[in-house]
Amino acid sequence: MGIEASQVGKHAVTTHLAITGVCSAERRRYARLGAAAGRHRSLHVIDLPSAADPLLVHSTLHGMDTLCVVDARHALDDLRDDAPVRRTVPDGDARADVGARARLAAQLIEGASAVVIVNWERLPTADLSILMAVASHLAPTARVRLSRGVRDDLAALGFGTTLPVGPRDDRAGWTRVLNGEHEPFLTDRRVTTLRYEQLRPFHPARLVRALEILDSGACGILLRSVGVCRLATRAGTPARWEQAGSAMWIDPLDAGHGLDDVGQDLAMTGIDLNPGRLRQVLDEAVLDDGELAAGPARWRTLPDPLPDWHQVVGSDDGSTA
Repeated sequence: MGIEASQVGKHAVTTHLAITGVCSAERRRYARLGAAAGRHRSLHVIDLPSAADPLLVHSTLHGMDTLCVVDARHALDDLRDDAPVRRTVPDGDARADVGARARLAAQLIEGASAVVIVNWERLPTADLSILMAVASHLAPTARVRLSRGVRDDLAALGFGTTLPVGPRDDRAGWTRVLNGEHEPFLTDRRVTTLRYEQLRPFHPARLVRALEILDSGACGILLRSVGVCRLATRAGTPARWEQAGSAMWIDPLDAGHGLDDVGQDLAMTGIDLNPGRLRQVLDEAVLDDGELAAGPARWRTLPDPLPDWHQVVGSDDGSTA
């Protein structure tokens, strides 16, 4: 991890700023220029590699201001890229997952204090409007800026000054949705974020079919969805739902996860979404009246093609699925 720092004056107060972004070349260039500009702004610039270990990313960014560099030329493709971040990693390292690059692209925007869009000058105005709105929906508390040069960006965004940069907690759009606080500053009529709530658990086999429909584009382009869900066959354990592009993760939540976990509660962001059709597809994947009345013992016998889970600490029925 490349780190460059600067401090002005013996008693200057240094601001720490992490530069992130899934596009390595643009991130490195921006961090290099940012470090040079920071020498005049009491700004300590950290270049955080795109393929860094997730635990390192979390510990580095905790409580720190972050600027995510987004390359306009392929930003929306990055959010749908089904490639892994790295192909050779230890067992259990999620950077090798299918779709990990799309997930990383979304997570870096979601965790940012500010999003700077570079190489935007030749993008059609309509496409640029969509990209800016997507960034604002994913990170509604972040300042989204079309880059005018690194030095100007840092000054305008208030880094290295006493200007407030913005809240450091609960930046992600999906957390704002689930808290009922999602108010993106930039909007476009084609970009939508909606909340799907449903008390009934999902029938796993029908959920798989629903996910195929969503991925086909029949309900619009679903870029990102995150939340909590319940599978009927594993009803004793709530699960974290996370989708990025065509990739999907449904993983068990352990005790103390801090999310409301009755039924389904999902935040969904996309382009040209059909809210009614999307809700219909998901509603058709939950238990019907007869299945619901049969009770949990019968639910556990339903077809379940989803991957197995490891033992979950703190599940109320002690089950693995």
